[in-house]
Amino acid sequence: MTDRSLRPAPFLTGLGLVTGASLALEVLFTRLLSVLTWYSLAFLVIAMGLFGLTAGAVRVYLAPDEYAPARLPSSLSRDARALAWSIPLSYVLLLIVPLRVEPVLTTLPLFVFFSAVIALPFYPVGKLVAAALTRAPLPVGRVYAVDLVGAAIGAPLVPLLIRLGGAAAILSLSVLAALASVCFAWAGRDGGSVRRGIKLGAGMLALTVVGGSSSGLAPLWVKGQAEDRSNLELELWNSHSRVQVMKPVIAPADFWGKGARCGAPPVAQRTIVIDGHAATPLYLAPLEQLGFLSCDVTNLVHALRPKGPMAVIGVGGSRDIQAALLAGHSPVVGLEFNDRLLEILEGPLGAPTGIAQRRDVRLIHDEARSWLARSPERFQVIQASLIDTWAATGAGAHALGENGLYTLDAWRLFLDRLEPGGIFTVSRWSTVETARLAALAVASLIDRGVRDPSRHIVIAAGDKVTTLLLARDPLTEADLAQLTRAAQTLGFNVIASPGRAPTAARLAALLHASSRAELERETLLPLLDFRPPTDDRPFFFNVIRLGALWHELPGVTRGTIEGNLLATRTLGLAVLASLILVAIAIIVPLRRRARPERRTGRGLGAALAYFSLIGVGFMLAEIALLQRMSVVLGEPSYSLMVVLSSLVGGAGIGSLLSDRLPLDRAPFCYLYPVALASMLALLALLWGDLAPVVEAAPTGTRLAFAAAVDGVVGLGLGVAFPAGMRLVRAHHDPETPWLWGVNGVGSVLASSAAVLIALVGGLTVLLLVAAGAYLLLVPAIAGIRRGGAGDGAPREPGRDDNGK
Repeated sequence: MTDRSLRPAPFLTGLGLVTGASLALEVLFTRLLSVLTWYSLAFLVIAMGLFGLTAGAVRVYLAPDEYAPARLPSSLSRDARALAWSIPLSYVLLLIVPLRVEPVLTTLPLFVFFSAVIALPFYPVGKLVAAALTRAPLPVGRVYAVDLVGAAIGAPLVPLLIRLGGAAAILSLSVLAALASVCFAWAGRDGGSVRRGIKLGAGMLALTVVGGSSSGLAPLWVKGQAEDRSNLELELWNSHSRVQVMKPVIAPADFWGKGARCGAPPVAQRTIVIDGHAATPLYLAPLEQLGFLSCDVTNLVHALRPKGPMAVIGVGGSRDIQAALLAGHSPVVGLEFNDRLLEILEGPLGAPTGIAQRRDVRLIHDEARSWLARSPERFQVIQASLIDTWAATGAGAHALGENGLYTLDAWRLFLDRLEPGGIFTVSRWSTVETARLAALAVASLIDRGVRDPSRHIVIAAGDKVTTLLLARDPLTEADLAQLTRAAQTLGFNVIASPGRAPTAARLAALLHASSRAELERETLLPLLDFRPPTDDRPFFFNVIRLGALWHELPGVTRGTIEGNLLATRTLGLAVLASLILVAIAIIVPLRRRARPERRTGRGLGAALAYFSLIGVGFMLAEIALLQRMSVVLGEPSYSLMVVLSSLVGGAGIGSLLSDRLPLDRAPFCYLYPVALASMLALLALLWGDLAPVVEAAPTGTRLAFAAAVDGVVGLGLGVAFPAGMRLVRAHHDPETPWLWGVNGVGSVLASSAAVLIALVGGLTVLLLVAAGAYLLLVPAIAGIRRGGAGDGAPREPGRDDNGK
């Protein structure tokens, strides 16, 4: 029965505030690390958040008296105050610690420290949640439901908070933590702690106002380099980027891929910097003064198709739109997912371009693939120049570092949206990615029934950029004559075109592949993988196979594959850091505190397996859904918020419902793992039919679809934890924080394993492995029940099946 000394309403309110703040912090930390380091470290935030939660649970296990029922509200109020202090401390440390991926022996200690700093605020959350779940005299299903629903509410807060700026958004969460401290103290009628929480909240509010101001807290290091903010005029944040606009200057024109015979005239311009590394110019001169744009290889398509409707994917500072207008295209549709960039173009800083005011230009805030899928319009040219740039290239193939523009599924769509004679042009930096671009082009043509793809493809280079032209129909002799004239006049290097074989033998073989099987043979090498990415394996930016970690790469790739190597080293360092921290803070303390009594040992191994498996299964499913939904939604940060919110929200509802279901009794205890595994397996196998249904839908519909799918999955997976708690509580109640801890260990290690599984097998395989983890719960449950039946120990007095 419920302890009358504890007020349930403020207690559960405090718990919801803490879990909401912690999930919002997790999302905001991924955004912060995308600025400070590389997108590939986004999954490290998830792993370290889980590590902090687990280490906190271990602390509850090691100090049971500290969280005894009589002391519980005061202890949780103290932990909430610790959370309030740790959020700004962790944030400041992340701002001042430079993270470079250098030789492992010199970098690993710094990487471990950086990881521990990320985990710091999640440690008091772990103590608080574990104690609330295992020590509060309330039904575990109800407490777990509030835990998860609170977290679900935290993710949607991020788009609102981030508009205040990165610093203010993160610091404001410390105010919520202080408010939670007040709630816990009120629940336990602790007046002193109530007053301390109120004072702390006022202090944190002041810190948020000061630290979040333009002269407040800002990064010292970005992408391993000291950040110079002296030239900064405007800084804007949203849920998926930090956008900085620099002061205007008159300087030589910026080129991505300048022709060898072109000059760089001076022009008035600003620089827009996204996430501290990807830059785009904002030219302030009249359109007629920007003729130099034809000298960039990214605009080579205009020599072949200078007229007709055109779509530009990724507006940036409007450079590609300006080049299109100069060539003679009309109308021009600019598709930009980042609303902050459109805000700049439509505001006073972008007014000198005149782009937003032109009748022949439409600026559309939407994900390009989705908009093109549902639009009836057709275009002579679709252009995608350096979308993602080195920021995502450095991310390699890691979760949250890719998007859906560079997959075979997307390129089929782009070709379908071209008019007769139309061309899709895509530009990337001149790296080994060129072979992957060619593979994508060939595969998309083979799928359309083209017997000789090489007649549709041109590859040209200028300086450090390579442009691929993919024509819907075979290129004509007139097209090739225009191409030759433009290349000679401007100084571009034509690497491949109809009638001109590439000098690289492998590229020549790739372009002349006439079947997918032949293409597979040419693109899957022992150490490198140039196969065309698909929505199931959307890892365009990673061409290194895992086996390459133990071999020297071919000399031709040296100097061109740093991004992939950086991502691979980062993944390895993250795994090592996770193992070190898990061993120090979780495994060693648990072994030292292991209970020696034989009675409690019976079935304990099966219980440990059960909670480890649900931790592994949940995390594998979460990472798979994150990547799946990033393709559907068009942006990894959107995916992170939607998946985390709806998945844990659904899990909270499932947990609440589990209190009313006999899932700890036979035969139901054996049936629900089979049902969960079947659900994940069906989702994996049917995804190819589900996703295209919503690809062409508006953003709101796609968000609703993602939330519905994740919510249903969460609803099912949410029953496993409370059902397991009821299975083990009669015989292993003192060990429940330990079980919570191994659940977290499984999740921490699975977050890294998920990336490796997806790289090797794809997202369908990843979901099937998650299904397998839940299926293995059946023998674990059998072991728990045998152990319980074998000791003959009675249930604890005063507790029913719901932990009451």
